[in-house]
Amino acid sequence: MALLSTRELLAALICLFVAYAAALVLHRLYFSPLARFPGPKLAAVTLWYEYYYDVVKRGRYYDELYVGPSTRRTEKYAWSVRGFGPLSYTFATVGHELHRVRRGAVAPYFSKALVQQLEPSVQAMVDKLISRLEPFKGSGAVINLVDLFACLTSDIICQYAFGVPYGYLDAPEFAPYWHKAVMEASEAFHFFKQFPWIEATMRMLRPSVVKKMAPQLSSLIELGDMVRDRIVKVQADISEGKQPEGGKTIIYGLITDDNLAPEDKMLPRLEAEAAAIVAAGSMTVAHTLSVTAYHVINNKKILNKLQDELGSVTTDLHKGVSWGRLEQLPYLTAVIQEGLRWSNGVSHRLQRISPDVALQYEDYIIPKGTPVGMTSVMMHSNPDHFPNPENFDPERWLQPNGSRLRKYLVAFSKGSRQCLGMK
Repeated sequence: MALLSTRELLAALICLFVAYAAALVLHRLYFSPLARFPGPKLAAVTLWYEYYYDVVKRGRYYDELYVGPSTRRTEKYAWSVRGFGPLSYTFATVGHELHRVRRGAVAPYFSKALVQQLEPSVQAMVDKLISRLEPFKGSGAVINLVDLFACLTSDIICQYAFGVPYGYLDAPEFAPYWHKAVMEASEAFHFFKQFPWIEATMRMLRPSVVKKMAPQLSSLIELGDMVRDRIVKVQADISEGKQPEGGKTIIYGLITDDNLAPEDKMLPRLEAEAAAIVAAGSMTVAHTLSVTAYHVINNKKILNKLQDELGSVTTDLHKGVSWGRLEQLPYLTAVIQEGLRWSNGVSHRLQRISPDVALQYEDYIIPKGTPVGMTSVMMHSNPDHFPNPENFDPERWLQPNGSRLRKYLVAFSKGSRQCLGMK
């Protein structure tokens, strides 16, 4: 029997690959349990459709499916988070049980009672921000609110997580490189999701090499160095029986939590968790503040009404007002809710999986193990729930049906994996 030549073997392999690809396409389009679901056929065929809209079109990808609340086990879609690298922090934890343990260790530090204890620290940061803005009064200078609020929120969450602020509020021009670096890293996630080996390779490189290859990531690397140093110091203080500097911080709580496994207290895991806490507690909040501030400043009617309400509780805003008093103000609350609707929180699809039972949506049965996700943008811009959704209108939350609207406000997501900071 004659052996195949190299050319014939290559041709045979190509034919097999084409036949396999064709069979896979036919299965996904006509025989898969998901084949009868409506939507673009190309999206049913390949995940490269998602890559195109996430990376090339920068997020213009939509899906539509609504799943009500339940007590079933829910897991993260592993594919959707693999662009983040090692899945060791709470947000990216795939398994239901492990996520509950990790979330349980962090969640108490974002309870309303503990967050209220931070009020003096937060007020001090706000006072510092105001003092930095004073010289600009009447100057006509342009200040980027996104950078400004990113500095404020980053210093607040760093203070709470590690006991010391990073010092962004002291940076010239409000550290424009910081917000830009985080946003570029976030966009890179979609690319790394399709090419995880590139992200893994970058992690193996020395930080000095990465800085030279991607100078825009320098601020993130420097933050990582600070995070590592603070964690090491807290670990050393605990081993020596010292009280934590600046009170019991989030990192201190994680290291001393008896419910966490020893491997979850290792330095790499704590670094990943801390970085996720800083990112989530800074940029999403900064974005919401920026969007809200823009619309308030841009609409004199809203601005005047808000100022009048704030003036009813104090004659000198520089002295500050307790949050307990502020949260009782109906118009301020309505402005915040409308700001959350407009800013959307995390606009990514946040796919979830029901690993044990199939889900039913109208006449459709979704097989167990199928990722299901939806962007909050679709809910917040749905005119059936929010008439004239393109308008920034705090008054909608003050109407008789205002309380009903809250069930459609999903800026913090919903369910067992909703944002820890919603309180």
